[in-house]
Amino acid sequence: MNSFGSQLKWQFILLQKNSIITISFAVTLVYGFLLYFLRDIGSLDKLLVALVLNDPSVIGYFFIALAIYIEMKHRILQAIFVTPFNLHHLFLSKVISVSLIGMVCSLGLAFSVKGFNFNIAWYAIGSLSICVLSSLLGLYMLTFSNEFLKFAMSSIPVFLVFVNLSLLQYLNVVEMGLVKYIFPIQGSLDLIDYSVSGTAINFAFAIASIVVFIPFLYWLAFRRFSRKIVHQ
Repeated sequence: MNSFGSQLKWQFILLQKNSIITISFAVTLVYGFLLYFLRDIGSLDKLLVALVLNDPSVIGYFFIALAIYIEMKHRILQAIFVTPFNLHHLFLSKVISVSLIGMVCSLGLAFSVKGFNFNIAWYAIGSLSICVLSSLLGLYMLTFSNEFLKFAMSSIPVFLVFVNLSLLQYLNVVEMGLVKYIFPIQGSLDLIDYSVSGTAINFAFAIASIVVFIPFLYWLAFRRFSRKIVHQ
């Protein structure tokens, strides 16, 4: 197995060892049961999209940070940093492992409401993109705090802006007009909305948004992480 494959496998082992996978699936299971028993009261598409925006993004944003703080506390990262390793492989393996868990959880929510009556491919792309974007933002923000509690407190306004402004726009609580297109998750939100509701969207924008924002946030997060965590 190549070095990246080994890193990815190791990340899943660490996530399971730290109960992050178990917690993610347990929370999703609770949401899934609630959605399943409510599915006959009417359309739950907006509720489903709202949960998908929050559940996987929380997994991506907070759980990747929690995993790293645990590794720092037990000096796992410090041990890795003094050995020859590819930082991009480490960085990507952390993002991909957490994001895949978030995507699987979001698919579980969709299946509990829609069965197979939704566009699984576009839905998976949209939810995976949200997880990746959230993970990268979490990796960037954790460099400003040396404890998870401080990270969580300082993250509240950032996370609210990152996720909930787009959600409020989607629920027609606020109207942001063209401003909504500057938010990184808007393209992913559009894909999920189309997947479950068939809403007409601009596919060119949705794909372009994902293609632009993921590399941009990766560059920001990797640059700061390598300076503040690796070389501290």
